[in-house]
Amino acid sequence: MPVEFPKQQYSGNIREINLGKGDAPLVVGGETAYPFYTFEGTMPHAPKIAIQVLDYAPDDWAEACLDPYRDVLGDPVAWARKAQDEYGADMIQLWLKSTDPNGLNRPADEAAQTAKAVASAVSIPVIVWGCANADKDAEVLKKVAEACAGMNIIIGPVVEANHKQLGAQALAYNLTIVANTPIDINLAKQLNILLNNVGVGLDKIIIDPTTGGLGYGLEYTFSVMERIRQAAITQNDDKLQCPFICNFADEVWKTKEAKMPSDPKMGDARQRGVTMEAVTAVTVLMAGADIMVMRHPDAIQQVRDYVAELGGFEQPKATKRAAPEARAAAAPAGIAASNIAESLKEGALCKVVQIMDLPMNLAPGYAVALIKALDKEEIGEGLVLMTRGAASAAQGAAAQPETQAVAGIGPEAKEEFKPSRTWEPLQDTVGDYAYKLEEKTDFAGHPVKLIQNSYDAGTAHEKHDWRGKTAGRDNLLKQVKTDLRYWYSEGYGSEKRKKPA
Repeated sequence: MPVEFPKQQYSGNIREINLGKGDAPLVVGGETAYPFYTFEGTMPHAPKIAIQVLDYAPDDWAEACLDPYRDVLGDPVAWARKAQDEYGADMIQLWLKSTDPNGLNRPADEAAQTAKAVASAVSIPVIVWGCANADKDAEVLKKVAEACAGMNIIIGPVVEANHKQLGAQALAYNLTIVANTPIDINLAKQLNILLNNVGVGLDKIIIDPTTGGLGYGLEYTFSVMERIRQAAITQNDDKLQCPFICNFADEVWKTKEAKMPSDPKMGDARQRGVTMEAVTAVTVLMAGADIMVMRHPDAIQQVRDYVAELGGFEQPKATKRAAPEARAAAAPAGIAASNIAESLKEGALCKVVQIMDLPMNLAPGYAVALIKALDKEEIGEGLVLMTRGAASAAQGAAAQPETQAVAGIGPEAKEEFKPSRTWEPLQDTVGDYAYKLEEKTDFAGHPVKLIQNSYDAGTAHEKHDWRGKTAGRDNLLKQVKTDLRYWYSEGYGSEKRKKPA
């Protein structure tokens, strides 16, 4: 008999918002259930990733984030094109950080021209992000809206202090707004109401709940996003039925853990930062993020893999991984090029002659191998190139019939595994233990035996001779702080001292 799982019925849904320009705009939102709960509702659009682009060459980024963009730093147009064409960005977040009055204080007119150049250079939606100074953003984003008229850009962050000015610009140029509030469901709803009162439609608002990085307030962001999404779909609160954007790229990569160099204790710096960004992204995805602002291509790819596997979405074409295929390196002039590399494809027979670690500052975590192509006669000492592991050539040849059998191809196909309908508990084969048992009755009134104390309680006999077993001022202080408090305190074993150590 088929088993029917209980399903929750939701009364609300998240609005769909069309972003970008052209005949095929990007669509976000549209969920009718909790994130990735496709067994209870629909999630028609995969979460989108916006790659962060600065309007000047950053001088405070971690080295791991500078490396992928080193050839385009300082040129936001080239940077945006690379993010789109090479790293498959769904969107671009142009951060006009240079307009900060406490920084470079770049004029609004110059920033507007930069935004126009970037929006004209790419075919994907562009989020133009201010410097988080309410007054300067009102001035800058007004100029940006005028310069980018007709390009359907997204502007933010819009806060309560400048919502009237920027709300008017959104109405005048039919723009989408990112409404930013500091991690609070009531403030998020209030700002949406204020923008709606100005005339901005709720289908033109994206909620930015303010996202903390991993270990720096991420749990607060998750809780608030979760409450907002619950109110939107279970309570049908139309003022909160807007997609989420989570701008955490800078929040992750500005932390001390992301910038610390590689060392034996903390590990590889690059991998550490990438993992922090990917974990932050996956966390906000589980809370309902529709747009994520990210920075490192490796973290982005990990998140794309996660979204594709969990939600059943197709990988973007620009980021689909091609089958591994080695290519011959260009040979110096006057020297004939070898064609061995062209033959070293999956399934080729080869031998690893030497392996060398690459320098940490060049490619941490990678090694290079000197590979020799072998003939079939040398199968006994060779390896077969594989994408899912390593095996000797002999093992590969021996495993082929077994693989066919497992797949049900050959005559010796193995029977499909079926779990047992019953099980037997493991028996104690060591022997009896001298536990002290006490007979009790459980909640149903049945007799049971509980293990009682199986140790002898310790008794304090005298004060420790701590001066005789320590040497040096630091050790003496450490002993006072950790040991003597048990003797000179309100009660033996108390953690509270009468006087500070």
